[in-house]
Amino acid sequence: MENVADAIKSFIDDALGVSILEMGIQIASTLLLFIVVKHFFWNNITEYLERRKKAISEEYIQAEESNKKAQLIKVQADDELNQIRVDAKGIFEKAKERGEKERSSIINNAKSDAKKVIEDAQKEIDSEIKKARSSINDEIVNVAFIMAEKVIEKEIDKDRHEELVKEIINEVVS
Repeated sequence: MENVADAIKSFIDDALGVSILEMGIQIASTLLLFIVVKHFFWNNITEYLERRKKAISEEYIQAEESNKKAQLIKVQADDELNQIRVDAKGIFEKAKERGEKERSSIINNAKSDAKKVIEDAQKEIDSEIKKARSSINDEIVNVAFIMAEKVIEKEIDKDRHEELVKEIINEVVS
C-alpha cells in the first residue's frame, strides 16, 4: 500500500506540482479564514450588501417613476403644443376673417364715397347747367330787349330788320 500512496503522491506532485502537505495547509488556512470571516465579518458584509441592494432597488424604482413622470410630462407638453398650434391656427383664421371683413368694409365705404362724390358732382353739374341756362335766358331776354329797342328806334323796313337780327345773333354767338 505504500507503493500506491507513493504513486498517488508522485502523481499529484507531477500533475499539480504541489505537495500534499502544502495543499493541506492551504485548505486548512482557507477554512480558518472562512470561519473567521463568517464569524466576524459575514453579518456586516451581508448587511452592507442588503442595504446596497435595497438602495439600488430604490434608485431603480425612482428612476422608473422619474421616467414615467418624464413620459407623462412629454405627453402633456405634446398635447399643449398641439393645443397651441390649434389655437394659433384659430387666431390666424379669425384674424384672416376680420381682415376680409375690414377689406370688404373699406371697399364698400370707398364705393359709397365714390358714389356720393359722383352724385355731388352730378348735382353740381346740373346746377351749373341751370345757371348757364338761366344766364343764357337772361342774355336772350337782354338781346331781345336790345333788338326791340333798335327796331323801335329805327323803324326800319323788313330787310333792314332781318339784317339787324342776324347781326345781333352773331354778337350773341360770338
